[in-house]
Amino acid sequence: MSSQSNKNAKKSVGYLVVLFIILTAIYIVDEISSNITTTMQPEVILDLFKIPGGSVLSEEYEDAVGLFTAFSMVSYVFMLIAPFYKALADKFGRKPFLILNTLLMGVGMAICMIAPNYIIYIIGVLVITFVKSNDMQVMYIIETAPDNHRAKLCNLTKAIGLVSVALIGVFRQMFYNKDDLSSWRMVFLIPAILGIVVALICIPIVKETPVFLKKKADKEAGLVETEVPVKDFKNEAVNTNKPRGGVFNAFKYIFKDPQVRKIMIAAMAFALVTGITSYYTTVLKASSDGGLITEEMISIVLVIFPFVNGLFTLICGFLSDALGRKKACYVFSGVAMIGLILFVLGTQFGWSYIIIGIGWGMFIGTLWSITDTLVLVMPSEATPTDMRASVLGVMSLLLSVGMALSIIIFTVAMNVFGTDTLGIVSLIICIPLTIVSCILLTRVKETKGNDLNAG
Repeated sequence: MSSQSNKNAKKSVGYLVVLFIILTAIYIVDEISSNITTTMQPEVILDLFKIPGGSVLSEEYEDAVGLFTAFSMVSYVFMLIAPFYKALADKFGRKPFLILNTLLMGVGMAICMIAPNYIIYIIGVLVITFVKSNDMQVMYIIETAPDNHRAKLCNLTKAIGLVSVALIGVFRQMFYNKDDLSSWRMVFLIPAILGIVVALICIPIVKETPVFLKKKADKEAGLVETEVPVKDFKNEAVNTNKPRGGVFNAFKYIFKDPQVRKIMIAAMAFALVTGITSYYTTVLKASSDGGLITEEMISIVLVIFPFVNGLFTLICGFLSDALGRKKACYVFSGVAMIGLILFVLGTQFGWSYIIIGIGWGMFIGTLWSITDTLVLVMPSEATPTDMRASVLGVMSLLLSVGMALSIIIFTVAMNVFGTDTLGIVSLIICIPLTIVSCILLTRVKETKGNDLNAG
């Protein structure tokens, strides 16, 4: 190998290291922005709705949650344009949207921080919700990492991002004072600044993904057909020719391709489990107001669970590459159910904050690993490059619809049965749905090892 080749190889390795550091930073921004509005939800509602006595067990709080959720549901209407937005990455490239998404996460948190009322606050949440579902950093990793390390690198960067969620608990301890309800705003300050700064750093450093550049070059050279036959995973040609790219073509692809359609159905069933993640701090606050745990224990739980979450997410990545996507999802589902049981019983009976924190970390670590596998990894490995961003955009939209429905179910349950029973209700809802999703997944063919450049 020549000296110039050695220099180019070292330069390439050096860039990849820097790229993955930046993508990890983006994952940190993504995970903090995705979790901070949920983590601080009780404090935000108590302040913006001026709840008498500041108790989550009051009827006023339950009514406020219902109103807050109703306005939040309106924001999901805007998610209908998310696939069209994400599909633009198939045309213009991944880089512009990686930068814009990260910037808007920071801006969204800044809007939440300065919101004078819950309407403006929800606008900030809407901005975050709209861009966080795009997960462009995941596509960067998928299209840059070696095939045999794809899931490991995805989950390694995500694990670091998830551990950083502990900073929310740290900022809560630093800035939040229960005697000053408006002090929740300062918890948003540092994360908002971080999102904006990381986005600006990306502009001169990050390059377009090699998979996208290759496909673009092939298309310009006339080496890529505008329509290609799609094949299923028995290597049998499907008779229908599928045009590539675009949201409507992505919808057609998802519902007509047997493999992707089955993945979507399993993902939708699992999406109905996710509603409890919007109200876990309400479960904690209800336990605190009921005298079972203390406010200080809640802050410690918020620091503990991200580390457990990150650990299980990292483990899930290695298991996914070792066992395959399907078998790994079965294992993750079992761990998730155990974790949720520990969390719920811990809050119901006043167990140690260590058990409560570990239980919740186990649950969401495996919960979101399953979601990422069903919504991002498996569809990516089952979809041609020219349709990948479009398909992932539609899958994210369908996931959002399922999550919105799940939130409505949990909100109704809270108002019917009371805030103090929300934990037990979550077990009744989540465990059967997790089992149903696993049964549906048995009909899906394994996607591990598929060549992303093949289509």
